[in-house]
Amino acid sequence: MQSGNMDINMKRIVWFLQNVFIPVVTVGTATMVAILNFSVSKVDQDLKQQIASVDLAIKEAQNEREKLNAEREFNFKIYDLVQQSIEEGNEKKQEVAKQFVIVMVDGELRNRLLGVLEAGGTDAIKQQTALLLRKEEQFNVQQQIIFSKPKVVKEAFDWEDFDYDIFWCERSGRIAKEQAGIIANQMKADGAKGRVRVRELPNSVNAKSNYKVSGYSIRMGKSELRQANALKDMSEKVLDNNGFNADFVLQPTRQRTKWYLSAFVCP
Repeated sequence: MQSGNMDINMKRIVWFLQNVFIPVVTVGTATMVAILNFSVSKVDQDLKQQIASVDLAIKEAQNEREKLNAEREFNFKIYDLVQQSIEEGNEKKQEVAKQFVIVMVDGELRNRLLGVLEAGGTDAIKQQTALLLRKEEQFNVQQQIIFSKPKVVKEAFDWEDFDYDIFWCERSGRIAKEQAGIIANQMKADGAKGRVRVRELPNSVNAKSNYKVSGYSIRMGKSELRQANALKDMSEKVLDNNGFNADFVLQPTRQRTKWYLSAFVCP
């Protein structure tokens, strides 16, 4: 009898192992393997992303270094061109060097190279460069006024809320200057009490990368669309009344010049 009970118990144990325990262990093992594989995959993915980020940073640094090296090499070549033209006393080469500096070089190096030409060039080059630098200095002084005058916010738009510079391009000559004057006079006649100036845009300044102006345009900030449209409509109308056909293009700018708009007349 006891032997029979043992057989029954053994059968139950075998059944339990085969039908309950082993399947549960198998499922558990499979689950653990799946979790482990997922974790490994996640770690691998994160690692790949980190490697990609590092690789991108390295490439960006390399590109920046290459850019700086290229700029440095270019500046040395321009300097050599200026220096060689001075040493040879060759006026044609000095003129070429001057134009290269005006168009291709920015910042303090630009002023220094022009200063070298002013000091060591032929008489004609000295005079031309001195005049150019004097015009640019006057232009820069006038530009500083834009940033120095505080403004009080008003609820409604009118001309006196803003300061206005009406530029005319040196290369466009007398006609451009006349048109700029017509616009400025009309603004004053309309009641503008802020600063309204007619200003020359020298060729050397317009050659810089942040200018390169041609045609008719108005530069404005994001919040100045209403004022810019008013200036555009008035300018086109008054010029048309005086026999000039003009279509001003509105150009967004990133410069922080609140309460200030600039129009360019460069036909």
